[in-house]
Amino acid sequence: MFKENSNLAIAQISSYPGEISDNVKKIINSIIKAKSIGAKLIIFPELAIPGYMSLDLMLYPKYIEENLKALDKIKLLTKDVMAIIGFIDQDRNKIGPDGTAIRYNSAAIIYDQKIVAIQDKTLLPNYDVFFEKRYFAEGRDRKIINFQDLKLGIEICEDLWDENYSVKVSQDLIKKGADILINISSSPFYLGKRNDRENLIKRISLKFKVPFVYVNCVGVQDGYDGELVFDGQSMVFNNKGELIRLGKEFEDDIFYINPADLWNGKRLTPPRYNQIHDLYKALVLAITSYFRRTKFRKAYIGLSGGIDSAVVASLAVKALGSKNVTGILMPSQFTDKESINDAKKLAKNLTIEYKIIFINGLFKNFQKSLKNSFKEKGVDTTEENLQARIRGMILMAHANKFKGLVISTANKTETALGYTTLYGDMCGAIAPLADVSKLLVYELANFINQEQEIGIIPQNIIKRIPTAELRVNQTDEQSLGAPYSIISPLVDEIIEGGKGSKELEKKYSKKVVEHITNLINQNEYKRRQAAPAVKVTKKAFGIGRRIPIVHQFKI
Repeated sequence: MFKENSNLAIAQISSYPGEISDNVKKIINSIIKAKSIGAKLIIFPELAIPGYMSLDLMLYPKYIEENLKALDKIKLLTKDVMAIIGFIDQDRNKIGPDGTAIRYNSAAIIYDQKIVAIQDKTLLPNYDVFFEKRYFAEGRDRKIINFQDLKLGIEICEDLWDENYSVKVSQDLIKKGADILINISSSPFYLGKRNDRENLIKRISLKFKVPFVYVNCVGVQDGYDGELVFDGQSMVFNNKGELIRLGKEFEDDIFYINPADLWNGKRLTPPRYNQIHDLYKALVLAITSYFRRTKFRKAYIGLSGGIDSAVVASLAVKALGSKNVTGILMPSQFTDKESINDAKKLAKNLTIEYKIIFINGLFKNFQKSLKNSFKEKGVDTTEENLQARIRGMILMAHANKFKGLVISTANKTETALGYTTLYGDMCGAIAPLADVSKLLVYELANFINQEQEIGIIPQNIIKRIPTAELRVNQTDEQSLGAPYSIISPLVDEIIEGGKGSKELEKKYSKKVVEHITNLINQNEYKRRQAAPAVKVTKKAFGIGRRIPIVHQFKI
């Protein structure tokens, strides 16, 4: 067992790619703080020094060297304390196919200012948003780390999720004599992820009758074509498979465990899981982080009087503050007065600046300029898209002039079906709702109203029949061929569930299934040009779903 008064510290921190010096400061401050209250072992997340999604920065030798120098700096703070820290190790004697030294996703085990061991990650995920084999080689070996009277089995993130791998990392560490399993992770969030982790760790802890310490990072990082949210929620289980400590959600946290609790600690009853609460916090954190990292402060949002723009504006105000959010209302001849009134009421409720810019004149000028080119052609979606693109130009002009960013209001259902306009309502620096189905958007709106204790989003916006208002008496159901109550879950079953037509036709009409799948297939070209989404489900559009722009395959 641990010696008396030798607390275990879990440092659930955010660390960002390309910000190695700032990451190191955070690590050093955490060590100092932990030592001040008597901690003898402090554990940090996976790749805490360089940041998990460093992407091709990890192919630059200079980046690896800076990460190694940072580790040397951290070592000096480990007098009489052990620290387990994620970093990138390399073997300069082995050169990979890309001409650079072989790299490893590793944990440095430091004690008394010396690296006493290095544990590499064994299982490298190469699916969905993960492509670690591009950067790392599989671990060199797995060893047990002696600390006081304990034998520590240290693993890294995917090593926990070994069900479909031939190598069983946890089992191997137990066979080698581990008294306790420690997993350092950078595990991205999706709805329900905490429950998935908890159930898996509980099963392993029960199976081997050992305590399990799981340390996750927190924050938002660039997943190349989308934002990945890391939710923290680090966990500690006793040797009976009972959860005894749970880290904060979506924020940095450092907490401590009395070593005796690893065997005798009482079971913790965590807060009841609330999917919409987690979704809300994830999206707010994503917007906050994106603006911080890009060094912009002001956001511009097109307020239509519709549900999507209302929710995005509410999220932006929570993330950035009302002084940094501007709503722009851009009515046309097809815009109902009710929409204008609802958008104005929303802006006032959020206490944000708003502007009204009528686009009728611009629309008529475009039509006049195109009259000769379009002669003998009737009115169609071209004219509808013109309105959306005029609005996009107005939003971008404001963002450029006042040094801000446009936030896209597109949701996942409409993004899937191409019910969005390229260079129009799709324009923006980030699309918070692009992985949020239409029905979930409504749930978010109701949650926001409950959370604020007053009706921030006017009930009329929530109750009104959805419409793009690009032609007379237009409704989304009319344009899409079915109501969102059918389309939204159907899209989710196709994209997130991976279900094919035969299975879907048992639940939905064949006509609707064919229509929706055709729309999804036809609009990949649009999604390739969309603003980066915030990934909040198991399967988002982007790098985790790589479909050819043009293909003839029918699901």
